[in-house]
Amino acid sequence: MNFNLKANISSTPFNIPEGVYLAGYGHRDKPNIGTHDALHTKAVTISNGEKTIMIISNDLLGVNEEIVKRVVNGIKEGFDILEENIFICATHTHAAPDIFDWEFDKRYSQMDLNKEAKEIIINTIIENGLKSTKDLKPVQLAFGQSKGEGIASNRIDKNALVDNLVSGIFLIGEDNLPLCTMVNYACHPTVLGAENLYISRDYPGVTQSLVEDHFGKDSICMFMNGACGNQSTRFTRRSQDFHEVERIGEILFESVLKAYDNRIAIEDSTISVVKEYFQFPRKQLPSREEAEAYYQTMTEKLNMAKRNLGIAPEELRGIITKHQGAGITLELLEVLDDLNLNAPIQLVRLGNLVFVGVPVELFNDYGFLIKEKSKFPNTIIVGYTNGMLGYVYTPQSYEVGDYEAWSSPFHINTGEKLVEKVINLMEEL
Repeated sequence: MNFNLKANISSTPFNIPEGVYLAGYGHRDKPNIGTHDALHTKAVTISNGEKTIMIISNDLLGVNEEIVKRVVNGIKEGFDILEENIFICATHTHAAPDIFDWEFDKRYSQMDLNKEAKEIIINTIIENGLKSTKDLKPVQLAFGQSKGEGIASNRIDKNALVDNLVSGIFLIGEDNLPLCTMVNYACHPTVLGAENLYISRDYPGVTQSLVEDHFGKDSICMFMNGACGNQSTRFTRRSQDFHEVERIGEILFESVLKAYDNRIAIEDSTISVVKEYFQFPRKQLPSREEAEAYYQTMTEKLNMAKRNLGIAPEELRGIITKHQGAGITLELLEVLDDLNLNAPIQLVRLGNLVFVGVPVELFNDYGFLIKEKSKFPNTIIVGYTNGMLGYVYTPQSYEVGDYEAWSSPFHINTGEKLVEKVINLMEEL
């Protein structure tokens, strides 16, 4: 084996107290009542002797510009690394603290206990990141893929195309076992619904724990979500409890093992990074009269659906989210012009792999396009990187009134502009 890289990885749980409100569901109005499984921050530092990168994944709904800047500055104070070489993403669990004003909702993120949790989270990410810079060990890079059947579906149309590719990025140590396993899969971690009041990593947490148990105590697994804007377990889950979290997580775990069996060593030890701000195009909103009329229509549909005792839970959930999207459009009429939609796109090349970090919830349509147009044989889309500005949706999604499209601050053509930008940035790697 050619150990042409050095790396180390670290993992630390967040110590989140009871009483902190959770993010992810706007109509959840009660604080957490305990921790089912601890949220973690995980960092891997990788060096080829000339360049060093740090990849950080956090069991959070997302990160915002303030959190990223504070983490980067804290890490740079303790370790000599370029700002653009620190890659920070979130798994998007909907059972983590509300620590920034997502969907323009400030009810909970500004509460004292939530602000305290935010400080705990930021400090823990910094400390854990610095821990990963110590005692780098020789590793070989390997990459494998498999299919994760029965996990994600298109959450808007269960018959639409789904990206079920499971990618495993493995840093294999001299003991011939993975020091680090990075799992990339595109699926909202929303097995647990708004009724859940326990802190949890959702299904990615189960997968990570099983991978770590399988490969041994010195092995750490981190999860990186993909282009999952329109992918979730809405049509595949059998319930919304922790038994189902286990079932879904175990399916993904088995797929990770298949990806490991399919792995191919990557001899190329090139490391390069490009991080550039992109002005996301601003949406052209409907008039207030049109927005109010649509909201009224969706309110009537929702009331009718609630009276239908035979309606399937997933169908009701779709109507609820469309109603929420119509409501957020009314809020956008007030705040859209003041939103900062200038955010970084970050590409990290590791051998013949490229991580494409985007600060949005990207529809799988555009994930497929980026992979298709990429000059790299192995392209990993990582959502919720350096921010969580909103959904990048398709024109068709807006036309039928989907929640994702109507809640987004972005213009209807943002997807094609973003794909073009990413492909152009690849030329700089």
